[in-house]
Amino acid sequence: MSLFLPPAENPEQALSINSSLMQKSNPVIVNEFAASLLGPENIVFIVNPKAGTNLQRNIAALLDKHLNHRKFTWSLWTTEGPGHGLELARKAVLEGYSAVVAVGGDGSVNEIAPALMGTSVALGIIPAGSGNGLAMHLGYGRRLEKAVRLLNRSEKMLIDVGMVNNRPFFNMAGVGFDGLVSNLMKESHFRGFWPYFIKSVRAGLTFRPFNALISINGADLDRKCFSISVANGPMYGYNFTIAPDARPDDGKLEVVILKDVPRWKYFAAVPATLNGKIYEAPFIEHYSTSQLTIDSEKPLYAHVDGEGFIAEASLVFSVKPAALNVLVPRN
Repeated sequence: MSLFLPPAENPEQALSINSSLMQKSNPVIVNEFAASLLGPENIVFIVNPKAGTNLQRNIAALLDKHLNHRKFTWSLWTTEGPGHGLELARKAVLEGYSAVVAVGGDGSVNEIAPALMGTSVALGIIPAGSGNGLAMHLGYGRRLEKAVRLLNRSEKMLIDVGMVNNRPFFNMAGVGFDGLVSNLMKESHFRGFWPYFIKSVRAGLTFRPFNALISINGADLDRKCFSISVANGPMYGYNFTIAPDARPDDGKLEVVILKDVPRWKYFAAVPATLNGKIYEAPFIEHYSTSQLTIDSEKPLYAHVDGEGFIAEASLVFSVKPAALNVLVPRN
């Protein structure tokens, strides 16, 4: 088990410090009377040291300064590679933690949250990824200090979980252009807005639309598509909103189809993703559903919560209502 505790002479030294040193008392008291009655909850922060912004290197100091230590007794663990976040989250459930906080982006959430599905253990999020779409929608914003403070007045909320071929997603999944960008980012050593933006522009100029058969709400749609987004939450991050009416607690998925049109029209529609008016674009089709299937004669670029993969068979999407407890900032 390891953690970040700056300053340290080198990362290996920082990661070797025992987590018991983190249980310092520097309390930020929100309601002293309530805190005296209830006692602290035991929570753990799971840090992805390779998440997008690299600001998570300061997370230990932020928790020490801004977390309510009368409300929370906390530990800090770091992941050591792909899949380790899931392993640590399972460990946290077995050890009786009341909440697991993912310090990373949507990809970190996607790795950690499956271990919490169907349990009373809640997921919290400190946004340290490239997009942070789910954290943005839930009200945590993009600043780590603010997100830590918001945890002090958070409460549990049940949200839905999207599924694609029995693989969960918590914010967004899709195929086509978005899937290509996610696969390109998986191969990149750089994270953050500008690497994502540059790869998106390059992919937008070279990506070829694909033919898909979409079975949804009792109808079969034969479409040539630029992308198909299946949304549990409304945005990718950076306020780019592809499904303005998506709500993660309504038992539905929002399906947004971008049809084949000249490329300049996609770029011209970018402002509409920032002001919530993307559905007004004439090349958009939008559906609400609890289940759909996407078939294509060729393999498709796909993603779940920004984690890219290649889909070589039918993609069957469904939703598990109220399957995950999350910590949401009050109001």
